Amino acid sequence: MPRLAAGVRQGIDELGAQVQSAVPILQGQSALQLPAGGAIAPLGAAPVADNVPLFVRDPQLQVNGRVPSFAAQPGRTLQIVLNGTVISSTPVADNGAFSAALALKDGANAISFTLMAGRDLVATSTYAVTLDRTPPTLTLSRPQAGSTVDAQNVIVQGTTEAGATVTVNGHTVVVAQDGAFSDFITTTPGPLAIAVVSRDRAGNETTQKLDIIAEQIAQTPGTMLAVGLDHATVRPGQQVIASILLRDLAGPRVGVPVALYVGVVFIGIATTGADGTARIAFAAPPNEGEASVVVLAGNNISGRATLTVSR
Repeated sequence: MPRLAAGVRQGIDELGAQVQSAVPILQGQSALQLPAGGAIAPLGAAPVADNVPLFVRDPQLQVNGRVPSFAAQPGRTLQIVLNGTVISSTPVADNGAFSAALALKDGANAISFTLMAGRDLVATSTYAVTLDRTPPTLTLSRPQAGSTVDAQNVIVQGTTEAGATVTVNGHTVVVAQDGAFSDFITTTPGPLAIAVVSRDRAGNETTQKLDIIAEQIAQTPGTMLAVGLDHATVRPGQQVIASILLRDLAGPRVGVPVALYVGVVFIGIATTGADGTARIAFAAPPNEGEASVVVLAGNNISGRATLTVSR
């Protein structure tokens, strides 16, 4: 989430200074380093918070955890600091268990759990949690609501927030790093309701719905779209080149955009040359099995090939 990335980094950078301010024994020491993913500092006695999420949408966060049994000694206290403010400082329970209700601010939050023996620091653990209450952006570019499309070639395309998860009629779709996604549906003729749901890492959701008409559209008479692959069987990730030929009764079709999909993943667009051909290279899917390679040229012209992925 670009709008949150700066806030997360800032929260991490400020964490050491905040903990030093709240825990006098740390003042003047070097800044603390936050392990990736909110892991505890590499000290065996460090308090451990259970299942602290990286992203949440509820500002009220209940945290439970424990101090390792060997470190839960009489006279020791546990200090909890949120964004530089001491939330609590209480004696460590005999069993080491602790809990706290934290009120998060929007954006990045820095949390520390520090085990103290008097004024001496025994061990500390640090976490970063981002509060995000904004639903992800979601824009559909294809198909248009109310449009009539080929029942065998229903393509759903759009963009959403980077890092979000997208489903199309309940089917999970691969989202590119820039938030672009595409899904390919084969259906029976008749009305078709499409529901696209984008869910961000905090659990916020945005839904777009539209209705279209699916029809069984025949290929344009005399038009041929052929798809050939330079390899019929490949390893996961291996490069494949698709050769495309588009022609009709008059000869090669020149200057026609053709779009290639592998399964439900949009690969790219090329334009046919003077001989009616185009070439598009792509990497084979990471999973083993048969993948359908589909090429579309307009609303009612399509060609297919099958690619076998095997290790």
